[in-house]
Order: sequence, then structure tokens, then C-alpha cells
Amino acid sequence: MNAFKLLEKKDLRENVVDTLIIIGIFYFLLNFFKPELIFLKTITTGGDTASHYYTAVYMRDVLLPRYQLFGWCPGNYAGFPMLQFYFFLPFLLMVLLSYFTGLEIAFKIVTILGTFLLPIFTYLGMRAMKFKFPIPIIAAVSTLSFLFMENNSMWGGNIPSTLAGEFSYSLSLSLGILFLGTMYQGMKEKKFSVINALLLALIALTHVYVLLFVTLTYSLHLVMRLFNNKNLKAELKYYFEVSILAFLLVAFWLIPLLGKLSYTTAYNIMWGWEDFEKNFVPLILMPYLLLSVYATVYLLFNFSDDRINYILLWILSAAILFLLAPLLGVVNIRFAPFMQLTLVILGAYEMNLILEKMDWLKGKELIIFLIFLVTIVWINNVKLLEEDFKKPYEMLKKLEIEKATYLLLKNLKEHTIPEILKNKYHGFIPSWIEWNYRGFEKKPRYLEFKAINDFLRGNFSDPRVVYEHSDYYNVYGTTRAFESLPLFAGRATLEGLYMQSSVSAPFVFYIQSEIGEQRSCPFWNEWPCATFNLEAGKEHLKLFNVREFIARSNKAKKALDRDPEFKLLKRFGEVSIYRLVTNENKYVIVPRYEPVLFKVTPFRNWRKISYEWFKNVSMISIPLVFVPEFNEEDTRFFKLKATKLEDLKAIELNKSCSIEEDIDFQEIKFRTNCTGVPHIIRFSYYPNWKVEGAKKIYLVSPSFMLVIPEQEEVRLYMAPTIYDTLGLILTLLAAFYIALILGIRISEIQSLSKFLKR
Repeated sequence: MNAFKLLEKKDLRENVVDTLIIIGIFYFLLNFFKPELIFLKTITTGGDTASHYYTAVYMRDVLLPRYQLFGWCPGNYAGFPMLQFYFFLPFLLMVLLSYFTGLEIAFKIVTILGTFLLPIFTYLGMRAMKFKFPIPIIAAVSTLSFLFMENNSMWGGNIPSTLAGEFSYSLSLSLGILFLGTMYQGMKEKKFSVINALLLALIALTHVYVLLFVTLTYSLHLVMRLFNNKNLKAELKYYFEVSILAFLLVAFWLIPLLGKLSYTTAYNIMWGWEDFEKNFVPLILMPYLLLSVYATVYLLFNFSDDRINYILLWILSAAILFLLAPLLGVVNIRFAPFMQLTLVILGAYEMNLILEKMDWLKGKELIIFLIFLVTIVWINNVKLLEEDFKKPYEMLKKLEIEKATYLLLKNLKEHTIPEILKNKYHGFIPSWIEWNYRGFEKKPRYLEFKAINDFLRGNFSDPRVVYEHSDYYNVYGTTRAFESLPLFAGRATLEGLYMQSSVSAPFVFYIQSEIGEQRSCPFWNEWPCATFNLEAGKEHLKLFNVREFIARSNKAKKALDRDPEFKLLKRFGEVSIYRLVTNENKYVIVPRYEPVLFKVTPFRNWRKISYEWFKNVSMISIPLVFVPEFNEEDTRFFKLKATKLEDLKAIELNKSCSIEEDIDFQEIKFRTNCTGVPHIIRFSYYPNWKVEGAKKIYLVSPSFMLVIPEQEEVRLYMAPTIYDTLGLILTLLAAFYIALILGIRISEIQSLSKFLKR
């Protein structure tokens, strides 16, 4: 049988079409994510993405050598648990891949992985749900329009959001679409439970928003099936088998996360309806919206396809989560991409309905190629159409029909049609990709940036460095360039990327608002910031053991030049470095005044009390030791007690102590000649801190630790809590369970492989 006869077989022709179009999709994406950029050995810049690189370095150099996937990092926010409240899986992939490519290249590959996987995983998800040709491949093609949306860069899933730093979300979204397909068929046929549990676990370890979305979706699907299902017991068994096994697989990370959630800072800023409505359906998605609306109406009145009902549940789940976001303490707008992508997939389904009605049409495989080519032309030129149609549209709204028609025809003839024939992309995505993946080292001001970091070079034993917030730093590659001082200079700083992961974040952003002309204040709704006030700011800097100050604005530099407590060290172009000469330069200190044992009821409100204390500079020399109750053990160590800030008294300790400190990544040792005297350790409090040489660790204002040494040598170190131990035991049990049944379930993998090849 020759090749021509083989191509006459319907299934083979369809598989060839699918393969060629998937290759075409990858080729199209590679025209943007050019290999010469991705394989350039430079450190990625741009938005939040640049700050993520240090996380990969820290995992490779510090965490993994200690057999940890997440752990303490002293580099930002006075220390925080890196990757305990974020998602370690993408960074683990980077490190593993780095042994073959180097970390710079591995980082770039993983950041774009979700973008490249979304079309193929959408295709496989539709195949898993047994949609016939050409629905899976049209759905894969349609995801390109979703990826190339330029109307937002922080919702998640699209290329601009990925370039801004949301690559974990993109990867998780791709896994989520695949999982929704395999979970649907798995629940129906009672197969692939282990595979689905593994997929769900991978989703959990890449992004929580996608985890919430897929979990609610298949839970709602189960509820709907309960009303029309004779095999209720089997359905429930499958549901709980997948859910419980997935939970156990990630318990080593998830249980500690949930158990220590009170030591994070919630970021639950809600987007208003006006912003949502304005950006939810940009022009690039409009054709799919119209097709999906038509498909939904048609299906409601003609027949019921359970698979379409299931896909419609995706929209319902995302809408529910969008509305419940304030209660969950998460950002509502991050659930909008699930609705957008679902509309795109429904639009692909409607395209197939249209093709099915065209019975007279021969060579439908060629039509699929045409759909792919039209999609590419649409993506390349949609921004051009937006611009050229904008003014005529505004005229039409004013009923200036004649003027609008004239301008529209003029634009079509002189600009629109000639540009469309060139078929070049008209958006900002290519320039942003170039900016990010060209890297720090290729920026015009890189030598200046390197010189600043070299000048500040040191280690985590040195006092911290603070930097004034400024958009100017984008000349170095990102406005967040100095968040990476731990990477480039080896020094700890205050602000960082993972602001929700630290209990100290509100205090850090308050300091930032006091010392700079420009501020960010991300937690403004719960933790309002100050205005420029260097007098108060420098006292807070001393509290956080800050010695060097990177200043950019003229306002800050003039104030620093006038203040005798600051000394100009060096200028680098627009950036000046100052030293706070009156700083103690110590992480372990004996306070000037007696600490006050402060009762807080309920105890979870301790940070609100601490924040009020922090804002009042006259109070910050009187440490507050937070306790839920006064007990005999604590009261014998502290002379003063209070329940209100108004009751604070300043009583001098009058102790002259000699302290030698040794600061390591996850250990703090000090030697003191003042046993029995309170010592403050100016690192963030966290339950994993344990102590040798003192009875216990107290939580002291603003968010630090306090110990009362019982011997001259004291050691604070990180150790597992009950949450860590319990989570690890449950995950080991899950792994043991999978190992036991692997031989039995290996047939599932073989069945799925055969099915996808059909």
C-alpha cells in the first residue's frame, strides 16, 4: 500500500492534519519566542519575572542541598519562608533542566512552557473527552487568540501576563485544561484515577487559582450527575479516590501552608465591574464570543451534550469563584481567564457545527488549515484593526455616518488593507519578549547596575540595604531590579517579590512610603501607608537594621543630603548610595527599654496592634511582646504588662551588653554576656524557628523574635513543626499506596496511550 492510499484513510488524514497544525502552532510561537533569545545565556528581566530568577538560584544553591523544596530565606522582608506560600514545582523543573542547559536558559524555557503547552494540552483534553475531529484541533488553534490578548498583563494565562511574571499560572492553566478533559472521561469510565490524582497534584504545586477552579468544576459536575446517575456509589468512590489521593500527594506542602497561613499577608484587592467589563472581551476574542453564544443557544434548544454541559460548568465555576474571592482572600480578576478560555473553546465547537451543516463541502481537512491561517492573520492584525476602526466608530456613536464611512474607506484603502497583506504582528508582545529574554546583561545600563551591586557586595551577616521605589530602575531591566540585591550583591534588602509570604510585608511597605517620592503600597485597603517623612523613616530603618540607602528621586536625595545621620557614599548616574551612620549594624540587640508583655484578644489581631505601634515613632523604642494570655511563666520574665497602647511605659533597662552574632541562611547564633536579659532578633517571626540556650521564642513588635538567654551561647534554627511532620507522613503514605497499586494500574497508562493515538 503506497503513501497515497494510506492518506485516503480518514483517521490517518485527520491525524496528519492535527500533527501539521500543531507543528504550525509551535512554529508561529517560535517566531515570537525566538530560540536565539531563549538560548541566550543571560538572566531574564521584565516585571516580576526578573525577581523569580533568584528563587531558582536559591533552590539550587541553598534549599536542595539541604533536601528542602521550600525553606527560610533571609534576603527579603526581614526573612520569609521561600516557596512555602508560593509554588515550587516550576522552580524545581528549572533546576533539574539547568544541569543540561545552565540555569539562565532553563529559567527561560520553563517560563514559556505553559504558553507552548496550552494549545497541545487543550487538544489532548478535548481528545480525552472524545470530541471528534476537527473539534480538538480547532480548539487548540483558538487558544492562540487567548494567548495573544494584550488588554491585560496581570489576569493570568495570556502571554503578557506570563511575561509580567505569571508563568506559574500559565503552566498550571495548561495542566488544568488537560485535567478537566481526563477527569471527565475518568469519572465516566471509572479509569485513570491515579493519573488524574497526579495531574491534580501537579496543578496544586503550580498555582492555587487553577486548583480552586478545576476542583470546583469537577465537584459541580459530580453534583449534577448525582441527580441523573444510576451508578451513584461508583461515581462517589472515583471522586473521593482522586481528590483524597491528590491531597495526600501534596500534603507535605499544603498542610504546612494551611497551618501557617496566619503568618502571611492577604492580598485581596478586588477589581471593579467597570474594569472587568472593559477588558473581559477584547476585539481579539470577539469572534469566539459570538460563536460561543450562538453555540450555547443552539445546544439549549436542540440537544443536550453532556460534554458541553460540563464545559459550560467551567464558566459557572469561574464566575462563582470570582464572586467568592473576597471571602477566600484572593484576587477576583484571576478567575476571569478561565471564563475567557472557555468561551474560546465553545467558539471552536460552534465552528465545527457550521462545518457539519456544510454537507456539500469536500476536503474539510483543507478547511481546518484555512481556519488556522485566518486565525494567524487575525492575531497579527487585530491591533491594527482596533486602531484604524477606532475613530470611525466614535463618529458612528455621534451619528456622523457620512464622515465615519469616508474615514473608514480611506483607512481601508490607504492603511488597513496594505498592512494586512504584509501580515506582520502589530502589538507590543514581540518587543516585550525581546526586552525580557535579551536579559540584564544586554541592557544599556547594565554596567552601571553591576557597579552598584559590586559596590554594595557582602553577605547576609551585613546590615540590610533599602532602596527607594522608582520606575526609573526599569533602565536596568525592570522596576523591581533591586529586589534582586540578594542575587547580584549578596545582601539582604527589605522589599521583595513574594509580599504575601511574609508577616513583615505591611511594615516594609510602610517604610518604603516614608523614604521615597514614589510608593506602591499594595495592601492599601488593610494596611494604609504614609507619605514622605525621612525623620520617621530613618527610625524605622534602624529598627530593621538598614545601613545603606539607594536613592533615586531628587526629593529623597535632597533630604538625605541635609540629614547629618546619612552620609553620601557614591553616585552612579541618577542613583546615589547613602549610609545611615547612626545604625547599630546588629541583628541581635538588647532593647533600650523594658519590653512590655502585651495581651491581645483574639490573638490574631496582634499585627493590627503592632501596626498602630509602628506608625507612632515615639513608641517603637518600647518593644511589645505579644501573648494571648498572661501566664505565670511569662510574667516572671517581664516586669511590665499592658492591654492597651495608651498604657505603655518607658523604663530603661540600663544594660551594657557585648553581643557577637553569626547569621547564616537558616540559622542565627549569638554569644552574649547578658543572660537573663531580653534579646531581640530582628528577623521575621515564624513557627519553624526553634531555640537552644533559651526557654522559648516570643513574638515581639513589629514582627520580630525575642529570647531571654539562659546561657551565653544561643542558637536559633529552623526545624519542622507538627504541620510539616504530619504533611510529610501523609505524602509518604500516598507514595506507598501508588507504589503498591502501580502494577495493577499500569494498564490505565497503556489504555490512555492507545486512546490518544486513535
